[in-house]
Amino acid sequence: MQKLILIRHAKTEPYAETGTDESRKLTERGHEDAQAISIQLKSMGLTPDYVLVSTARRTRETFAEIQKVFGNLPHTFNDMLYLAEPEDIASCLESIPDHACVAVVGHNPGIHDLALRLTEFGGFKNSGAAQQLRVKFPTASVAVFTAKEDDPFNVYNFELSEFFNPKSLTDA
Repeated sequence: MQKLILIRHAKTEPYAETGTDESRKLTERGHEDAQAISIQLKSMGLTPDYVLVSTARRTRETFAEIQKVFGNLPHTFNDMLYLAEPEDIASCLESIPDHACVAVVGHNPGIHDLALRLTEFGGFKNSGAAQQLRVKFPTASVAVFTAKEDDPFNVYNFELSEFFNPKSLTDA
């Protein structure tokens, strides 16, 4: 794996009609934000070869917006990613076949905690991105990590190269 893209789902409604957290859907802004980050990834030349997606409705809808920009991406919906701890996300990454660029669409706090661990153990190329990442990982945020060596996933091999979200894209 040469690139790893961690994506937090986009903005969601506070409560689902069914009352379950897993069935919360994206708001209109959430759909727009997911499109914006997808367009940014594409403009950076970052097309995932494989995507791991939590089974929650909000992550599936975020991924659907990503697919509108990139087309049909190879993916897996994985129950283990729903509100996963960083160790669970890492375990999912370790268990997939090798791909050049892998994306994960997940939830906080696990996705943020994994990004922080990768930055702590693997370092960063972009100090501004690292500073933003340390503060928070808002909805529709994207952290891009570059492997130091083309090896299977491990937390010591990845450096943070980019961090952005829809707000930072409009502020730029």
